[in-house]
Order: sequence, then structure tokens, then C-alpha cells
Amino acid sequence: MKPQKSEVLEKKMPEPSGKRARKTTQMMRTKQAVLDTVVELLSEIGYRAITIEIISQRCGVARSTIYRHWKNIPELTIDAFDSAIGDTPEFPEQGDVRSNLVFLYRQFGKSLSRSIWGRVLPSLIEASHNDPKFENYLSSMANVRRQNAREMLQRAKSKGELKPEANVEWILDTLSGALYHRLLITGTALDEPGLVDWLIDSVLSTTLQKD
Repeated sequence: MKPQKSEVLEKKMPEPSGKRARKTTQMMRTKQAVLDTVVELLSEIGYRAITIEIISQRCGVARSTIYRHWKNIPELTIDAFDSAIGDTPEFPEQGDVRSNLVFLYRQFGKSLSRSIWGRVLPSLIEASHNDPKFENYLSSMANVRRQNAREMLQRAKSKGELKPEANVEWILDTLSGALYHRLLITGTALDEPGLVDWLIDSVLSTTLQKD
């Protein structure tokens, strides 16, 4: 039996925009609840112990809904960490290379001091060593987040502030590595007064172009 004309029209009529907006908002809240739960679980039980079932039980979102948005645990974990740490902050020029580095690395220290880094990063390091789906994830993330500093140092070389032979990647490794070491190994304060300035002055002592 053919459907009535009114039935056909009803199927073709678009949803009211307000209803669509409510659905979109609810979907975003649901996805964020899942992402927040994954971050909590990464810090509590570690990457290898997480399952979709555990996530579903913790946040109350059906497994079918979770699979609708993410194919697997690695994809979900990467999205959760990206969401938690946020976008790379803007970098306003401070003037000379030293001032720029001090600004950038004080901001970086503040970012690392947020509990999300200390709680979740060990699980991601574990995942990068044990799950092929995480291959190159951490290195790619680090490269993106240090791009501002990389470009600034390249400009400093072009302007003659740094020696032509100054190795930009070595500078970044030295400065970032010291803070990561405190975060992951020693647990000592990242905002210890004078630390960032001393690190930067130590690096610039061999790379800064002398007048």
C-alpha cells in the first residue's frame, strides 16, 4: 500500500533548527563526557587496562554510541588527550630571542604543571611503546606544540641574533627535555624561581651571536 501524501511530506520536512541545535549540543556533551572519562581512566588504571566496556560503565554512555564516534581505543585516547591539553597557545613576540624564549618556556612550564600532563602522559608513553596505532603520535604532537619556538629561533638566526651554526632542534630538546625530566622523573617543581631563566641563559651562552 502506498503511503499517504501527508506521510511523504512529513518524511521530507526538515527538522526545526532549534531541534537540530539541541541534538548537536547533546551529542557534543555526550562526546565530551566520554573524552573526560578516558582521561580519568588513563590516570587511574593506565592505557592497557582501558576497554570500551569500562568507559561505558563509568560515564553511562552506551557502547554503541561510543563506537559511532570512535573506531577503537587508540583513536579515542588520542582524541581525549588532544581535547584535554587544548590548542597550542598563541605566541606574541616579546622582542629579542632571550625574552621570547623566557616567555615561551614559562608558558610551557605552566602547561606541563597542569595535572593532566603529569597524570596522563606516562600512559601515552606506555601506549607509544606497545601499540602500533600510536606510532609517531607523541613525536608529532611534540613537533606541533614546539613549532612556535622553532619558527622564532629560525627568525633569530636570520636576523643574526643566533650564530649561523646554532642547532635549533638541539636548543628545543635541551630546554623542553629539562622540564619533561622534572615532570616525569624527579617530580620537582616546574615553576621553581629562576629555573627557566638559567636554562635559557645556559643555552644562549653557546649559541647567542656576540656583538
